[in-house]
Amino acid sequence: MREKRNFSERTRLHPTSEARKKYFLVYEGKDTEDIYFESVNSYRDKIGINPLIELVPVIRSYSEEGWSNPKKILERIQQNIEEAYGHAITYETLLNWIMDYLSEEGILTNNRPAASYMWVRLKTICEEKLHVDLYDLIHDPGEACFQIVDQLKNEDPWSSIIEDVPKIIENRSITYDRELDKVCFIIDRDKESFVSRPGNDQYQYVLQQCYENGFGFYLSNPSFEFWLLLHFDEVKSLDMAMLLQNPKVSARRRYTEQELRKLLPGYSKSRYPVSTLMERIDKAIENEKNFCEDAEELEHSVGSRVGLLMEELRTQDIVL
Repeated sequence: MREKRNFSERTRLHPTSEARKKYFLVYEGKDTEDIYFESVNSYRDKIGINPLIELVPVIRSYSEEGWSNPKKILERIQQNIEEAYGHAITYETLLNWIMDYLSEEGILTNNRPAASYMWVRLKTICEEKLHVDLYDLIHDPGEACFQIVDQLKNEDPWSSIIEDVPKIIENRSITYDRELDKVCFIIDRDKESFVSRPGNDQYQYVLQQCYENGFGFYLSNPSFEFWLLLHFDEVKSLDMAMLLQNPKVSARRRYTEQELRKLLPGYSKSRYPVSTLMERIDKAIENEKNFCEDAEELEHSVGSRVGLLMEELRTQDIVL
């Protein structure tokens, strides 16, 4: 996991005053939530977000792409926080740092085969040249990074990245302060990604871990799209059984998405007119009160807790 650099720019009250508290936004989805909270950040003054709060999205690194299971995401962010505090990382984390850097610098673009080749090449170097496992710990990331990329010095187009080792390891850790900041899990109850059955109740596991670690648990049931539906009063007339089950109503869409498209024309998971929703946040917070907001009961009830997060971002008291 990594901080999204171009989103998490520090908010300033004036040139010498920095944000004092970071809210790390960890999404289950890849696009829909990121689009929404990027707009929240852009509209923060109009919405009334406390100016001393910094919103920091946490997005997937290369080996985590495609993850949707909340338990896996939770455990990975816990690992990354422990690595930051313990000053030791795994080789897998280091390889993700390299891949993230190559992507950010445009050396690796959206060419999936090239990225896949690079990942396999890096793993092979670790296993066959350095004789290490991806889960072995590194106490000197700079030296380990140099050893890995040195193996690429004669391979185009990777030969030049050996000069970038300091940049690769610079500010890559999650900059989370346990005493001040908050990790916020913005996740779905989606039964296909959130396993919850006797002997393997991931819902209760994730909820308990959030309680124990002081993380925010901002779940929507059935999905984040239900929070988007709450921006419209028409949500009150929707079929509750259909919302809870959220069945497929076409080859491409489920019930919540179909109903959202009626109210928000042009909606898709990767692109939608989010400015319309920014004008309706007060309505969404109000409507959420008519549905379930209780973390325990949300496992089996239609509702959301995203409105609670929005209220907290507005009212959070921070002592300078």
